[in-house]
Amino acid sequence: MKKPLVIVFLVLLISSHVQAKVKSKDINFAKAFYEDSIHSCSAIGSKTFSSQQTINQVEGLIGYDWHADHSANSNSLNVWHQAITDPIKTLMSATHNAIGNENQDNIKIAKNLLVELAEANTLYDSIGYYEVRKKPGCYAGSGDINAPCWYHEYEFASGVFSNYMITALWLKDELNEQEFKVINKYIKKMYKKFLKPIEFQKKEQGFYQMANGGLSILVYASWTNNKKLAAKEINHRFKEMQRLFYKDGYINNNSFRGVRAQWYHSYGLNIALGYVYIANLWGAEVPDTLFNKLVKASELVNLAITDYETFRSRSFNEKNTNITEDPKLARKYTHEMAIALDVLMKIVTGVELEQDSEYLERRKQYFVDDLIGFNPNCIHEELAKQEVKRIEELAKQEVKRIEELAKQEAKRIEANLVLPIFDDLYYQLEGQTLKINIGDMADPKLKPLKQHRDSLQKKCGSSLIDQSGWLSFNSNESRDIKSDRIHHCYYNYFKDSNDKQAFDLYKDILSGANSIFDYLKNNAEL
Repeated sequence: MKKPLVIVFLVLLISSHVQAKVKSKDINFAKAFYEDSIHSCSAIGSKTFSSQQTINQVEGLIGYDWHADHSANSNSLNVWHQAITDPIKTLMSATHNAIGNENQDNIKIAKNLLVELAEANTLYDSIGYYEVRKKPGCYAGSGDINAPCWYHEYEFASGVFSNYMITALWLKDELNEQEFKVINKYIKKMYKKFLKPIEFQKKEQGFYQMANGGLSILVYASWTNNKKLAAKEINHRFKEMQRLFYKDGYINNNSFRGVRAQWYHSYGLNIALGYVYIANLWGAEVPDTLFNKLVKASELVNLAITDYETFRSRSFNEKNTNITEDPKLARKYTHEMAIALDVLMKIVTGVELEQDSEYLERRKQYFVDDLIGFNPNCIHEELAKQEVKRIEELAKQEVKRIEELAKQEAKRIEANLVLPIFDDLYYQLEGQTLKINIGDMADPKLKPLKQHRDSLQKKCGSSLIDQSGWLSFNSNESRDIKSDRIHHCYYNYFKDSNDKQAFDLYKDILSGANSIFDYLKNNAEL
């Protein structure tokens, strides 16, 4: 559709969205790790220490010989970890309920169990990181699914210890001096063997349990009130995620694991979203480029559900040794241990999870996401309301700021000044979205934008610019966090392009978008 469009533009100043490195002064630890206080939550399950069976299950972990168990029963493909993961999840679930329901008797039992686990040096005799480095790799480096995998022994011992730390963090204010001393000594000893060696480590491939240890390091930073460590870890992990998550949303290694690619892709994304949620809650700002990758990765979770073959069609040029193409070993569903991936996707990226019946059925057996250390379904409702209120207040302040800038700019521009740069403009108005063509049909005046089309798509994605060259602008009424970030990505792209003509033209269109909507609605014949 081609129609003349003459608009008086008020040139507004749009602030660039630049992510600086997180500093220690930016960090504000949430007292209960994933929020400031524990509240009653049905999603965490019904286990309580009022049941002797619950107590017995947790006691089964005290001093458990995980090394012998793993050596006898697990291989590269399958890890039988339930003997240590089930008790720690029971401990977390029952402790959460004890605190949420303010049951002092059960809180006392929870503390006693923490102390007993510490006094027994539980899992400390499992293989440590330095020892793992001396062992052969999983799958024997050749895809042998029956080969031993010592890394799994280390990984699950580290993960269970991480969830122990989270439980201790929940109970920290309840501990007396002696209890704290015993637990603190154990935590520092375990951290030194299992986590200290991987601080700020560059992972060659894949994104796995506790964000490749990053979430574990954050928990320890919170336990020791080490804001410097937390800030350094977040900056490092964001760089790692930028490297391991590709622009199209696929995850290095995870998304290319043969007949289990869908399973491991959703697994990795769940952990990444959990990490981003904690980092953001504690005061870190997620880089636009990483956010865009997480959005794409979320959309790929849905693609795997709705069009599995297309999801699998993406080639991978690097070598994967932890892969199987045996149809009998397939996992063609969203990972069941990512129990609240739908919630995290909605909170962090705004993407709705598609219907995956098998995933929904399989996840019913889990109440704690021990891959990230908390159940996103238990994010307190009041906290969510406060966050929405905070965002709305910030939005109102930004609107006021822009309106004031517009008034100031209007005084500078003569009342009868018309900028006729959009005569013969190709445009479409779809609800609250204005689409301007900068492709082959574009007016010559838009040539400065046209030459950046392909690069713009590669950097910021195609959600607001399609293959035909239609560039979209959302009105303030339809803007949300996701579209705001993409608009900021466009803005930053042109700002950094060293093309002043294109940058100025883009600013004029972006800042005048709402005037265009008003003009079209009131004057254009659509």
